[in-house]
Amino acid sequence: MQLPSIPGLSKLAGSDQTLPVFFMRPISFANLALVTLLGLGATFCTDASEKPRRHYPKATPPPPPSPIYTESSEPVQSEEEIARTAASHNAKLADELESALLSKDRGRREAAFVFILPELVQVDVGRVVDMVARQPKGEPRDTLRTEFTRAWIARDPAAATKWMKTLPHQARRASGAAAVDFIFPQSPDRAAALADELGMASLVRDRRKPDRN
Repeated sequence: MQLPSIPGLSKLAGSDQTLPVFFMRPISFANLALVTLLGLGATFCTDASEKPRRHYPKATPPPPPSPIYTESSEPVQSEEEIARTAASHNAKLADELESALLSKDRGRREAAFVFILPELVQVDVGRVVDMVARQPKGEPRDTLRTEFTRAWIARDPAAATKWMKTLPHQARRASGAAAVDFIFPQSPDRAAALADELGMASLVRDRRKPDRN
């Protein structure tokens, strides 16, 4: 059976034969509209699935540089003025320490030994040496000497040991015992060396004896 053909389309077929009629069915307007809508919908869905681009504002430019150094109206102190200011400050500290020492206020004494005495040992230890020397015999002198020994041996063991050797026999033994008691928990060997140097080796030797009880 020979299929119906459409004349004039033999050239599109590439031969002298004509194309079958069912390959050339006319497309209705409704079908064309449906295909168009489906294409637009697919395009819209593709665009909607993409994340919107963020538009960031431009960075704020840095402020203009400021001068590193600014002029000051305060005069610059000379070396002599700085030395006088420091000496005056240290004198006030020494006066406060001695006043607290001679007072009956235990809290004031403790504050002076904790805050003022270490500062003087660091910046002007000679004032404390003179203060100990001028105190009359009694509890204030013994307390100051003990606290001073502990503070100085912690900061400068060599200088403190040299000072203790200049003290009278009884004061030297009291200061030496205070220094050994301070050092022994940290380093028994250092405490033993110090006791030997001060002629008080028995202090550490007795401590190192095992407890027989």
